[in-house]
Amino acid sequence: MNNYSFIRLNFKYLFFGFILTFCSSFGQTFFIGIFNPFFREEINLTNTEFGTLYSSATLLSSLILIWAGKLIDETSLRKFTLFVGFSLASTCLFIGILNSIVMLFFGLFFLRLFGQGLMCHISSTSMAKFFNLNRGKALGFSWLGLSLGEGILPGFVIFLLSTFYWKNIWIGISIFLFIIVIPLLLFLIKKERVSDTIFQEKQVQQIKNWKRGEVIRDIKFYFLLPAILAPPFLITGIFLNQSFIFESKGWDMFYLARGFVFYTIFSVISLGIFGILIDKFSARKILPFYLTPMILSFLIIINSNLIFSPILFMIMLSITNGASNVLITSTWSEIYGTKYLGSIRALTVSLMVFSTALAPVIFGYLIDIGMSVNSIFKLMLVYLISSIILLLIKFKSYKPTLIT
Repeated sequence: MNNYSFIRLNFKYLFFGFILTFCSSFGQTFFIGIFNPFFREEINLTNTEFGTLYSSATLLSSLILIWAGKLIDETSLRKFTLFVGFSLASTCLFIGILNSIVMLFFGLFFLRLFGQGLMCHISSTSMAKFFNLNRGKALGFSWLGLSLGEGILPGFVIFLLSTFYWKNIWIGISIFLFIIVIPLLLFLIKKERVSDTIFQEKQVQQIKNWKRGEVIRDIKFYFLLPAILAPPFLITGIFLNQSFIFESKGWDMFYLARGFVFYTIFSVISLGIFGILIDKFSARKILPFYLTPMILSFLIIINSNLIFSPILFMIMLSITNGASNVLITSTWSEIYGTKYLGSIRALTVSLMVFSTALAPVIFGYLIDIGMSVNSIFKLMLVYLISSIILLLIKFKSYKPTLIT
């Protein structure tokens, strides 16, 4: 089946995943950051105080996600989607009336939990469960929603802020979610998709579906974890300190803005390419190579001062980022099955969110003690190479357990 036929025949389900990742934008750092000055002015907070509040809310959401994420395995998809959609819409309304630091904390917490966390969780988990033969393409298509959000929402919101009061924008988002998004999502999965083919169902039945407790006790899980956590942890640290990196390298900040354009473009390309590769070769076989572009991006930072180095750096970074969005869920599906994928993925996403909350602290400390940009990237390079070595040690065991 070619890509066009696949999308045409499964458009409702793919569009369901696409909308979810797009709407996760409302809980993503890039979107919340636009309102940073308004939040601080409303509550009279310093940058440090807001940063601490944001990190605390993010950490708490990562802990709750471990429990909340597994509910997708225990209830109907329509009910869980309704719950998460309604909760995110209510949170946006809550943001539109906040007037205290306590309200801001809970607003940020719920945005991170229901937006960044559970919206993406439903999308990836449902795509992995709906599609087994074409899982990579399905995940790639669904994650285009977030890429679209990153591409259009910042500019659109900045335009709206020139006309509307910032709280009214959040109320408008809430109305959009209540009236348009939630009914559309429920319509798209009115009839839940089960499987690709009868043959596939037979194959899936032969594979052991691991419970989360079994995964936690599985030693190979911990050999995989450093490589899985590398992109969210390192990219968060890099983007939060992008000005420091560019100034230290003597790069014009003009290239930072242009770099993000290329970052978005190549993230989208990467989603499509890796989705196809996963379906052709399997996620397990691609896993050892997906960090290679990020390694090249670090080598560019360390060894090159060419004028186009920042562009190449952002392109290489985006390729690994795009790959990770489709590769990780596919990997868990292939190794541990899909029956309890929601609870397994909830654990790993929680750890990813936790790592992104630690990144500002660790990177900030390295900068504060006077470590140079090149030294920091060399340290990150050691981490990446070490994580690949750990992955390769247990590589032969990254295969499904067949039921005999």
